[in-house]
Amino acid sequence: MGGVGGSRRHVAVARPYDGLAAAWGTAAGLVYEPLALSLVQASPIDLAGQLVLDLGSGTGAVAQAVAANGARVMVADCSLGMVAHGTERGWMAIAANALALPVRDSGFDAVTAGFLLNHLSPAAVLTEMARVVRSRGAVVASTWASARSDPVKTAITEVLVSWGWRPPAWYETMKAEVEPISGDPHRLMEAAEGAGLVDVHASVVDEDLGVHDPGAVVAYRMAMPHIAPWVARLGEPADTELFRQLRIAVAPHVPGWRPLVIQLTARVPAHPR
Repeated sequence: MGGVGGSRRHVAVARPYDGLAAAWGTAAGLVYEPLALSLVQASPIDLAGQLVLDLGSGTGAVAQAVAANGARVMVADCSLGMVAHGTERGWMAIAANALALPVRDSGFDAVTAGFLLNHLSPAAVLTEMARVVRSRGAVVASTWASARSDPVKTAITEVLVSWGWRPPAWYETMKAEVEPISGDPHRLMEAAEGAGLVDVHASVVDEDLGVHDPGAVVAYRMAMPHIAPWVARLGEPADTELFRQLRIAVAPHVPGWRPLVIQLTARVPAHPR
């Protein structure tokens, strides 16, 4: 759930994750860890004993869920900080470009990607994911669904804008060019089928994260790469006041908060003998 860089036009999307590993696992883990468990449970194959590549691994929320299911895990991310975090947890880890992975064809039984397809061209990433998975192996990925606005994200954005925050150019490009596909289950399925995958399913789920603390929700959003650098420049006491206003803004929306997520599952077609 971090960035894995693609071609030159995507490098600006990936680099904001550099330097975020220390705070990412605790702040962003609030949301990504339960969503990772749900994603792994959706796998169309039993992952126990399988070799699984977790692509765009971040600090390893999905990898941890995969390992808990008895799989052997390799993690890949373009951020060296995120990769280092993976090695510290004892996983095989590589710094990698999601669109040109330095691994052989059909080398894995499955590949997972938590919230990566909403950063890069879904069709291009899915094509590369399909390449590295064996015959009848599994591809499992999640993205944010765009079917409805998220009240927590909306409330936080309104406060940030009132303080002068503006989304960076890479983020606006991602929202304009990638989200129309990654956030639509039908278009995402089309991208997967175009990548040569079969048995493609895209389910929209609204997970109950079990989150009740507005402060924790604010910390999660402030760890995002399109927000964290701007907040860091504020310094005290400005950031203290900002966080106070943000907690007040999200408090009414936290009970029962259920972010809308797309879970994509697919299989690699059987290779001819």
